[in-house]
Amino acid sequence: MNKSSILITRPDHDVTTRYLCEWAKNVIAEAEKRGFSIYDLKGKKANKEKFEGIIAKTEPEVIFINGHGDSDCLSGYDNEVLVKAGENESLFAEKIIYALSCRSASELGRCSVKSGAIAYLGYMDDFVFLIEQDKVGHPLKDCTASLFLDPSNLLAISLIKGHSPQESFRRAQEAQKKTIRKLLTSESAKSSSGLLPFLYWNMNNQVCLEK
Repeated sequence: MNKSSILITRPDHDVTTRYLCEWAKNVIAEAEKRGFSIYDLKGKKANKEKFEGIIAKTEPEVIFINGHGDSDCLSGYDNEVLVKAGENESLFAEKIIYALSCRSASELGRCSVKSGAIAYLGYMDDFVFLIEQDKVGHPLKDCTASLFLDPSNLLAISLIKGHSPQESFRRAQEAQKKTIRKLLTSESAKSSSGLLPFLYWNMNNQVCLEK
């Protein structure tokens, strides 16, 4: 396994993936600062051929998936399936996986750990985030999206900083609780109350699975 290395997928074929693609830049910046070797599959490069090829060639320590998913799979550009339970989850053996996608921890995560993944961090159900429609062209300026994506990306950043999967998960959970507390006690609590169910949802569905 290639220590201090990270593989990141960043498809950008729709609004959801464009947001994840842009917000993952913060994770990339931290990895650069820490001297990581970074394998960045952005846009159309987030396809199955390149994904499998880089894993086979470089054996990255951490794999950070951004994109759509389902209970048994993770997808890349244009929703091409990259990893599917029962087919190629062995790609994740001896690696730490963080999947910022819907539902994949429920089946693929468990199968990955059984196949030798060090840890699989992700979501048991949908990962939800809300956006401001006038910021669609500038995702990093979207303050509403930041309430969801800053805490979720903290998990990846914590892994890069050398924290264990469980500690990284704990820090991400604490960041989400802090965001919720801030919204509950702020002067804008009434206007932001519609966000709270979704923030709770993400926090409660985020898991760390280990062998």
